[in-house]
Amino acid sequence: MDDRQPDGESEQQTPPKGPPRPTIPPLPAYPPAAAVRPSAWRRATDKQKTLLSVTAVGIVLAVILTAISSSGSLDGSAGGSGGPVADSPAVAAAHGTAAATALSKLPGIHLSAAYAPSGGEPVTRAELTVTDDGKASGTFEEPVTGKATMAWSGEQLYLKGDKEFWAQQGPYYGGNLTSTGRWVAPKKRSGYYMLNSFGVNVGSLSPKSLAAIVSQVTSDPAVVQEDAGSPQGRRAISYTVDEQTVVITKDAPYTLVAIGTNLRSAGPVTTAAWHGQPGVDALAVSTGHRVVPVDDGNDGRFFNPYLVAVPKPATNEETDATRATAAEAAAAAVPPSSDAQAARLQGPNFVTTMTSPYLCTSNPCSYDFTVTNEGDAAAEAVLHVSFPGIPDRTHPLGTLKPGQSKSISGTRPNAAAGTGRTVRHTDYSWVYSSATYGPDPRVGQRLYARGLKPYDVFVATPLKPLLANLLDQMTKDAPLTDEEVNEKAIEALRDANNEGQLPLLMTIAASGSLQNPEDLAESLSGLDKIGGVRVLQQIAHLAKTDPQAKVWYDGGYKANNGETYKTDYIYTSNRDGQELRRAVQVKTVESWKKLWPRMKEGAEQLNGEHTKGGGKRQPENAPPGFERVLQINLEPSVGPVFFNADKADLAKFLSSPRYAQARQNLCKPSGEDRVDRLVLVNAAGTHEWTDLTEVGVNCRAATG
Repeated sequence: MDDRQPDGESEQQTPPKGPPRPTIPPLPAYPPAAAVRPSAWRRATDKQKTLLSVTAVGIVLAVILTAISSSGSLDGSAGGSGGPVADSPAVAAAHGTAAATALSKLPGIHLSAAYAPSGGEPVTRAELTVTDDGKASGTFEEPVTGKATMAWSGEQLYLKGDKEFWAQQGPYYGGNLTSTGRWVAPKKRSGYYMLNSFGVNVGSLSPKSLAAIVSQVTSDPAVVQEDAGSPQGRRAISYTVDEQTVVITKDAPYTLVAIGTNLRSAGPVTTAAWHGQPGVDALAVSTGHRVVPVDDGNDGRFFNPYLVAVPKPATNEETDATRATAAEAAAAAVPPSSDAQAARLQGPNFVTTMTSPYLCTSNPCSYDFTVTNEGDAAAEAVLHVSFPGIPDRTHPLGTLKPGQSKSISGTRPNAAAGTGRTVRHTDYSWVYSSATYGPDPRVGQRLYARGLKPYDVFVATPLKPLLANLLDQMTKDAPLTDEEVNEKAIEALRDANNEGQLPLLMTIAASGSLQNPEDLAESLSGLDKIGGVRVLQQIAHLAKTDPQAKVWYDGGYKANNGETYKTDYIYTSNRDGQELRRAVQVKTVESWKKLWPRMKEGAEQLNGEHTKGGGKRQPENAPPGFERVLQINLEPSVGPVFFNADKADLAKFLSSPRYAQARQNLCKPSGEDRVDRLVLVNAAGTHEWTDLTEVGVNCRAATG
């Protein structure tokens, strides 16, 4: 816009470089906003390993998916718990036939299941009831946050999910939440599952289908039998052929305890993927990945999807309710929106136009703006306008309904007055709405002052307040002139969104527990590996479940001695009147032979002693006076007994004489412990030791 001095001569003035930084007027104090990925089968050794996976929620520290494997013992050798069983093939087949016969007669079955997609995507947990004629209903749940009610009928999946659930589903990842809160029928798209995070034909999980797998596995001459412990209070045996595992009680009546299957294998349980030409691997087509085992050199990404389920019989009442839910969903469901414009406009969407004259020759000058809600939901709005040389002005617009417009007008000084020339300048405007920026107007003001907006990361309007809060926390303490901070924050959040992890970050930011959000852009660089995802899930779980927690993610903790310390995460809290001060180093173990090297590395990192390697994570060290916690998350490929190995079982293994030398890695040369609390997480739960002599570690005795 040009301002010309009234009745004066015209003279062009070179405009200044870049827009002026608007001032941020002080506002009254505002209360803070209320607090509002597991894995697939892999071949970790040269032994055949097929997994059964369930979810374990850490009592204090973790949300993690873990699993059992059907072959190899804790240390990779035969014998002991998880060792071979001597039943003949005929006996195995007879036991399987008995279990399959009982299973096939059920009117329906309830399954507590977990599905680990290919490519290292987050695991979906499911509670399902499946009838004998292939109808199904139940719930899906994503890690930490996001749930959906589901139904299956006639080869079609129906979903009614919350916004956090849809924000983690491809291909949109939060870009389209128009399906939230209503029944929709996902389409089979070329090259994709109907639902990527649960790519199973749920109707194929009927009692008869599971019975067929039991019969196939137990009657195969190549079946591998192993002791599976007592997962439901009865001794059990696991039977494995290639990539199918069933666990059956050892004694009559023979009952299926758990079942696991790699969906690549042909069998009664099938994928919910689009199928290509005959002879083409449908799973490879559906995921874009070649389905192959992965060796120990893998970078943490997995390729083979896996389903595990723990069954129990369903009653006639439950199967009747399932059929009713499936019928209701089929009658009410609508196709998901595929219109990018509709996705952009969901919720309120405010568009501002300026109708002021381009050239002003009077003093004062007039201005006119019109704000239109082009979205599909009503919301309140405040127009902010900024002119050169005067403070920002606010114009409350009230609530604008979809399609409604509101105009404002006013006057401002002529910037050219007294100069005898024409002054070219830029006027700025933006709209604050709690539907976009959240309840605190200062968030919007700070982002606007930095040239940032929630639209910089493509998410649907219902997620924009959470995104704005997250973006504000990452940048608000940096100088306004530091544009690199803006760029790194946007890039990190876009990458996190592409990985489906943005809801976890929103949960952490909304809790107010994160003490070093300015470090997030650097800390998030590990989300392309399963270990980094596990740490993020644990922090999100902690932030969501402990309102008193203060968390430093990837370090950044400044101690009283003036030094800054970092571990995977550091946190303080207060529980039952007791102050907690913990520095946590997390190791995700994907192969059992990696257990002791990972424990050594984590113990050294807790004490600032790990100097090998390099990169941004070096060196790491726990702050003085903090409890040093070494947590080991066990992934599906680790070993056979982790379905039911309790604390005593693990302690017995860890204290085995064969590992005496390895245990010394938890000791300093001076005879002091390197670790104050050892935590192992498996499918049976979270197991903790503060007295390391219980796992055979006696540092002082070893040096004395």
